Amino acid sequence: MSYIKAIYFDLSQCNDDFVKGIEFLEQCSVEDSVTCFKNACNSNVASDQLLPKYKSYYALSCLLNGDEKAISICRKLVDICPYDVDVCLNLARAEAFINNRKEALQVIDRGLVFSAHHDGLKALKNRLGVRGRRFVPLLSRNNILNIALGKIIRRKK
Repeated sequence: MSYIKAIYFDLSQCNDDFVKGIEFLEQCSVEDSVTCFKNACNSNVASDQLLPKYKSYYALSCLLNGDEKAISICRKLVDICPYDVDVCLNLARAEAFINNRKEALQVIDRGLVFSAHHDGLKALKNRLGVRGRRFVPLLSRNNILNIALGKIIRRKK
């Protein structure tokens, strides 16, 4: 997987370990990012409003490091904080990483409800690709007429 570009821009309020973890993740140094995110999670009080964000980055980096159980942490965090679009983005990245495209798109759409202009969610959705609607809705996608119309009309655009 290519590097993970951080979308979370307001790092001034964040723990120093979290900021270092973001830098390591962007440099594809996953093991170092796991350590930094773990330190960030352990150094904060449980009531800290940024803790779910820290935990989601920690879980994502653990998943990228080979710990497949970390996806469950990402899923639980989205259930707890569905309004935090950075947490949604990290779950979508994690789902995409383990080839759960359908689930990744569902999480992206769920996050876009709370922040329709989130750059990370929109970019990931474009990267994953979304099918256009069928030209003749009564016919299946595999119908020759739908395929031919799709090719002709999309070629003109």
